[in-house]
Amino acid sequence: MKKACGRFLSIAVIAVGICCWFWLGCKHEGDSCSPWQNQLCYCSDGSVGLQSCSDNGSGWEACECTEYSVWCDNNTGLCWQTPQKDAYDYEDIGVVSQDAVRYCQELELGGYDDWRLPDIDELRTLIRGSPSTETGGDCPITEGTGTEYNGDERCMGGEEWGGPAPGGCYWPAELSGTCDKQDPYALQHPLEYWATDGAADDPEHWIAFVAFDSGVVGYNHVNSYGDVRCVRDAPSVPVSCDDDTAETCTPGDTQPCECDDGKKGARVCGDNGSCWGPCECTGFEPSPPITDVSEQCDTVNLTIKVPEKLSHPPYQLVAFLYAVENFPPMGPPDGGTDYNQVEYPEIDSDKPYQMSVPGCTYYREKCLNGEYHLYVALIMEPTAMPIPKEGDYYWGLDAEPLTLGSGEMKQIDMEITLEPVK
Repeated sequence: MKKACGRFLSIAVIAVGICCWFWLGCKHEGDSCSPWQNQLCYCSDGSVGLQSCSDNGSGWEACECTEYSVWCDNNTGLCWQTPQKDAYDYEDIGVVSQDAVRYCQELELGGYDDWRLPDIDELRTLIRGSPSTETGGDCPITEGTGTEYNGDERCMGGEEWGGPAPGGCYWPAELSGTCDKQDPYALQHPLEYWATDGAADDPEHWIAFVAFDSGVVGYNHVNSYGDVRCVRDAPSVPVSCDDDTAETCTPGDTQPCECDDGKKGARVCGDNGSCWGPCECTGFEPSPPITDVSEQCDTVNLTIKVPEKLSHPPYQLVAFLYAVENFPPMGPPDGGTDYNQVEYPEIDSDKPYQMSVPGCTYYREKCLNGEYHLYVALIMEPTAMPIPKEGDYYWGLDAEPLTLGSGEMKQIDMEITLEPVK
């Protein structure tokens, strides 16, 4: 029988395996273990770790992996993956909408392979502590609605990290996971959680979400990054044995396996040692990143001035492009990137701010072509939404639109002076 430390290993892990062979003491599957022993173990995401024998030698401690389980809501008949994808990896930047769908389609967990990404009505059933956005609340965003409700006050949730679950998350206490992984393209908030629903007025670009740090419900751009928690319909009867591996083993021992789609995962020996559990596969390979075309697009080079000495350093400066039909701005911009949303900019009456606004979509996948308004705002106080109010400064409401994407690539130099909001 093969030894547990010799299968599907990279060169680095083989080196660990050799160390295991001479120092830690590998074992044959099914053998008892000694309290001093360690061995290689296997995780459902396809990685390899190390586990220790229990203090009484009865079996192996859990492999140092993210351990996934299933929680079923008796009120809705829905069963949820817990925790969410890569819950405790704070370097995880999330996935785009299409990858969120694919992650759930590929997920094999708890002996089931029929996981899916929830729709917005299903995802809202998880909200706790925000009456307006819980199921049946006043927030109008549901299956079949559109972006006209993005930013609707009824959908804005509660205080950040003020929910009833650990960490202040706005979900049931029975769920594990995190709601504070930073969105790489946003200054103000963590990753939102994807639903499947496209906005009725623009399903190709805007997808519904719930932000569990605050209970907010809204629409996010399809190329934004978000978190994922998969769902399936009850019942989810625990599957303890894989019918193809009915052999004795040491409780807690692990072995690599392949799911139906060929993805590598792991199975764990059951508590009574009578069989191996089902193969679980939770790893994921995201799609290649979008090709950045911003350097091929027209660029607006701004010198931004303020009309007076500022009373204190401002919180945020934004400069974006809006299609004529979307102006004045009532929603996300059509052009400009995350670089055009600057926190704590160094600007004052004696210090203009230099900024370049590329004439491309926010995620740099396409150059703009047509008539676009430039809009600039200086926000003086911290806020969740960069909407100017009295005491702030802005420019562009009365300016003529710019023609972008016609002919050869061009550099447009502009000097503007912001006006106070009154």
